Amino acid sequence: MVRTPDPGRESRKARVRGGQGGSWASSSQDFVRLAGLLYKLSAEYATAHDGNISIYALAGFGPLFSALRCLLIELNGGMYGELPRQDVLDELALASNDVRVIFTHYAVPDGLRTQLSLLLDVRNEIVHPAHSPGGDDRNTPAYLEPLRASGLLQSTGDAADYTWISQLQSHRLFRWGFATVRETVGHLLANHSVSDLSAEGLGYSYAVYERIDAA
Repeated sequence: MVRTPDPGRESRKARVRGGQGGSWASSSQDFVRLAGLLYKLSAEYATAHDGNISIYALAGFGPLFSALRCLLIELNGGMYGELPRQDVLDELALASNDVRVIFTHYAVPDGLRTQLSLLLDVRNEIVHPAHSPGGDDRNTPAYLEPLRASGLLQSTGDAADYTWISQLQSHRLFRWGFATVRETVGHLLANHSVSDLSAEGLGYSYAVYERIDAA
């Protein structure tokens, strides 16, 4: 079967690769602001219930990854003063996920690599939900047991647990996701010649969850 070209996908690929006229802005800030607003609602919801359950957690991981992708394009597209890195932009345009590009072009420490991989798995479980039974009374997919072992899920703690999607409705999980993205952003900024002022402003944006927690 001949696959019909997708004009939307082709347009997005061309824009990521760059080299076209027009104007652009730091859209990463729009997405991280949205994630911060969702985090605040999540914290309020959790406080009003059992201290952790949050319907807003499901909505928060998408904007976090959108913010991270935008920042990758901004950094490698020359927005912060460096010459564009065309090889990275080309890979971002074609890669199935941005985390793979980060691992290829940045020397990510092992601990952060593990966390970021798990976070991508959480994002995929939400964007591509497979919420049918998984054959385990605890309902946690085996490959995501590290999240359960770390106490990040919404769990009864009993042998028979909540359904899987209910376990993802966890404010602790949202906090961990935000912290992982913030650490990743710090690592990306350290590998680019971003001015101290710009790096401070970007870092402040991604630390919004800490300010909400401290309020």
